[in-house]
Amino acid sequence: MEPVASATEQGRSHLMFISLVNFLLNFAVQGSLIFIPLLGAQLGARDWQIGLVGAAYGTAFLFSSLFCGWKSDSLGRLLFVRLGLAASGVTFAAQLLAHSLPVLILVRSAVGLSLGIATAALIAYAFESGADMGKFSSYGSLGWICGALGAALLKEFNLLFITSFACSTAAFIFSLTFRESGTVHKKVRPGLWQVIRRNFQIYLAVFLRHLGATAVWIILPLYFSSLGMNRFWIGLLWGTNFAVQFLVMRVLERFNENKVFAFGQLLSIGVFTAYAFITARPALLAVQALLGVAWSCLYVGALLIVLRSGEERGTAGGIFQSTLNLCNALGPFLGGLIAELWGYRGVMLFAAGLGVAGLLVAVPSAREVPGAAGSVKKQF
Repeated sequence: MEPVASATEQGRSHLMFISLVNFLLNFAVQGSLIFIPLLGAQLGARDWQIGLVGAAYGTAFLFSSLFCGWKSDSLGRLLFVRLGLAASGVTFAAQLLAHSLPVLILVRSAVGLSLGIATAALIAYAFESGADMGKFSSYGSLGWICGALGAALLKEFNLLFITSFACSTAAFIFSLTFRESGTVHKKVRPGLWQVIRRNFQIYLAVFLRHLGATAVWIILPLYFSSLGMNRFWIGLLWGTNFAVQFLVMRVLERFNENKVFAFGQLLSIGVFTAYAFITARPALLAVQALLGVAWSCLYVGALLIVLRSGEERGTAGGIFQSTLNLCNALGPFLGGLIAELWGYRGVMLFAAGLGVAGLLVAVPSAREVPGAAGSVKKQF
C-alpha cells in the first residue's frame, strides 16, 4: 500500500503546484493592473487614452491566447505554459520603463502577448491533470486578492511592477516541476470553427456581459477616486471582490454548471446597476462582495461547460480566454469613451444593459443536445 499512498501524495503535490502557479501569475497580473489607469492619468492621458492602454493590452492577449491555446492541443501544454511565464516576467519588469503614454501602450501590449501564451494552456493542463476547476480558479482569485492588497500597501508603481516580475519568475520556476499530462491528445486536430459553433451561445453570453464589465473596470478606480477614496480604499474594495471569489469558486463544481452560469449573468445586472446609484463606502463593500459571487458563478460555470464539451480543451480554453480578452480590448476603449461623453455612471448603466442582453442569450428555454464527447449536456 505504501507505493499507492506515495503516488497519491505526489498527485496532490502536483495539483498544489499547479494551483500555486495560477496564484502567482494572477498575483503578478493584478498587482500591475489595478493602478494602470492611475499611472496613465499621471502621464497626462485623458479618459479615452486610458481606455486605449487597456485596449492594447486586451487585443494582444486576445490573439496570443487564441493562437497558443489552439496550438497547445497538438504541441502539448507545457511548452506554452513555460514560455509564457518566462516572457511575462520580462514584460512585467519592462513596465518600469513606461515614462510616457506611447511606451506604456507598447509595454502593456507586450504583457498581454506574454500572458496569452500561458493562460489557455495552463487551464487545459490543470483540467487534464484532474484539478477541481473551481478550486483551481479560486487560487487565481486568491492571487488577485494578494495583488490588490499588495497594491494598497505598496502604492508605488515601481514596487508593484518589481513584485509582478518576481511572482511571474517564481511561477516559471515552479512550472519546471510539471510533467506533460498523459491525457493530452497529441493526435487531436482541433477545428477552431467547430469548437466555436459548439459553444457559441456560451461565448456570446460571456462576451456581452464581460464587455460591459471591462468598460467599468477601466474607469472604476477613477470613479472611486472621484468619490474621495484614496488608494488604500480602492485596493480594499478590489480585495473584497476577490476574497469573495476565492470562497465561492471553491464550492461551485458540485452544482450544475448551466444554472451556475445563468445565475452569474442575472446577478451581474444588479451589481452594475447598483454601481450607478450607490456611493457610500459600506454599501460599495457589499456591492463588491456581490460582484465576487456574480463573477465566480459566471466564470466557473462557463469554463466547465466549454472544457467538458470535447477533447480540444486547449482550443476551447483559448477561445474562452480570447472572448474575455476581446472584451479587454474593446471594453476599456468603450468605457473611456462613454465616460468622456456621459460620465462614469453612464458606463455603469451601459454595462447593466449589456448584462441584460447576455442573460437573454444565456437563458432561453433549456433544451438538451448531444455533447461532443458522446454525453448529453444542457444548452441554454
